[in-house]
Amino acid sequence: MGKRYAIRSLFVTAGVVLAAGVGAVVPAGACACGGVVSGDGSARVDSETAVLGWDGRRETILMRLGMRFDGADAALIVPTPTPATVTAATAASFTELSRLTAPERVTEYDWFGSDSRSGETSGAAPGSGPEVLGQVQLGPLEATTLRGGDLTGVREWLSANDYQLRPEVSATLDPYLREGWSFVAMRLTSAKPLSGALDPVRLTFDSDRLVYPMRMSAAATTPQSVHLYVFSDHRITRTDPDTATQYTVTDFASPITELTDPDLKSLAAGKNYLTELTIGIPDPAAITSDFLLAPAAADTPVRERVITKEYVEILGFPAGYVLIVVGLSLLAVIAGAVVRSSRR
Repeated sequence: MGKRYAIRSLFVTAGVVLAAGVGAVVPAGACACGGVVSGDGSARVDSETAVLGWDGRRETILMRLGMRFDGADAALIVPTPTPATVTAATAASFTELSRLTAPERVTEYDWFGSDSRSGETSGAAPGSGPEVLGQVQLGPLEATTLRGGDLTGVREWLSANDYQLRPEVSATLDPYLREGWSFVAMRLTSAKPLSGALDPVRLTFDSDRLVYPMRMSAAATTPQSVHLYVFSDHRITRTDPDTATQYTVTDFASPITELTDPDLKSLAAGKNYLTELTIGIPDPAAITSDFLLAPAAADTPVRERVITKEYVEILGFPAGYVLIVVGLSLLAVIAGAVVRSSRR
């Protein structure tokens, strides 16, 4: 089975995609972040990949989004434990990751003509709004870092700045606000049609643990899938309680001897054990926790193998059978000679 799964989350599954503008909000599809929403229903997410690194104090997430966008503004909110710095990243990081985790190609020789000829493959005063810590324009994306406030105040800020959330989605912000988390609000500001991948975005923030925010995804209405690359000293596994209701597949786990991309070098910060995870969420409503990531019990390597078979033939027949027949014939000749000799 191939290791690539359909990913339908927008940027990072911690975020919540919403519409900016006036008028009715029409869901444009589902994603792990709670639902892709746009004013005319035209926004659609095609792919999303996230790369994580943590040096024990500061965490970095690289996000890349592929989407189709026909003109309605679309946006998302990403919760982070502390205020995040938002900068532009490059697609080269993801190109290198694809190369590093590509399946190992193995050739097997089939001497007997097998039929299988395919590869395996904290709280604020009620109504207080958030503090705006910074805003940056990254191509067609406008990113604003917010801190503090309560749910009412954050809702008022979002509404005043043309972000419009469904009530069930905005309710998922409350646990983060009560715990004193910050947010990055990002929206597309271009009205031009878009089809393909946006330039990746980098979020960097202080954190006392390696975490991937997921609780806002409880607002999703369809099964979801999350694709993560994680750099660490060891192979990474999930330790949060939601592992009991979700499935996690390790697609790749191995030390990486050499990184050439500057962004990946900085993100890894010398922690060159790379783990690739695909996480399936059959029932988003059952989500109770963010993804918590920690070293696995053992650094057992994992890598998909693509097996190519080559069929060995002699005179158009499977070579194994031909050699068996030849071998049996020779044995018969030798046995006959021995019998004749013994009779003499």
